[in-house]
Amino acid sequence: MSEPQQPIVPKHEIRELDAALDAFAELRRTHDALDRHAPGVSGWSCAQHLYHVALATDLALRNVQSLQTGKGLLIVHEGEPTELALRVLREGRYPRGESKAPRMVTPPDEVDRAFLDEEMERNRETVRGLRGNAGSIVAGKGRVPHQVLGPLDALQWLRFAQLHAHHHLAIVRDVAAALR
Repeated sequence: MSEPQQPIVPKHEIRELDAALDAFAELRRTHDALDRHAPGVSGWSCAQHLYHVALATDLALRNVQSLQTGKGLLIVHEGEPTELALRVLREGRYPRGESKAPRMVTPPDEVDRAFLDEEMERNRETVRGLRGNAGSIVAGKGRVPHQVLGPLDALQWLRFAQLHAHHHLAIVRDVAAALR
């Protein structure tokens, strides 16, 4: 029998996501080799990881907002998260190498820095907005399907965004360290 999932506390998830976004912004400002690769660590450069996380976080937060309001074309009222999703949510970490990024959030070979900066700032603004409404983020208003993890509710999308950001932050730090 597996361990039960720890309760998802929106304020905690938002605080942790905000910390990851701060760390990404700092890396974006200070790392001088964003476009270089460390093949032994990852097939993507730091810039590609940042781009991927920026897009994935934007989509995840839009799903949270959509589920908060109950408005959105992607909302479903059937289906359950996959076993991988339940494991990720329960263990509080996203495992490396167990899934491939959906095409819509796969980074290009060359990352448009201006777009990356805009997307990162948009995520920061959205998180600031969610911080003031954390109490309204609840389960039970439907789910929005994730391509790999299955249908997730608003709380699960919020936790996913936070765990996914920290997952890629660890990889980016490993890539940056390998390039030093």
